[in-house]
Amino acid sequence: MLFLQTGCSMFTLMTTQVLVKKLDKEVKGLKKDLREMKKFIFSPLKDEEGEYKASFVKKMLSRAGEKGPFHRFSGKESFLRHVGAKK
Repeated sequence: MLFLQTGCSMFTLMTTQVLVKKLDKEVKGLKKDLREMKKFIFSPLKDEEGEYKASFVKKMLSRAGEKGPFHRFSGKESFLRHVGAKK
């Protein structure tokens, strides 16, 4: 047996193995915590509704700058006629 030749007792070997397992578990936990902290610190602020496609944003901004047809309605009846709704 290797541990008897090196002068290690079975108790010392078992204690070392338990200690290694415990430290490994703690290191994994710390890595997870660090990963979460990095994600929080270095992530840009995001829109709660989600991200919009760049092509959509470009299209909407160009449409917003266009002068489109404007209608002036004299009342509810003229608006309903314009949108095609029935009275």
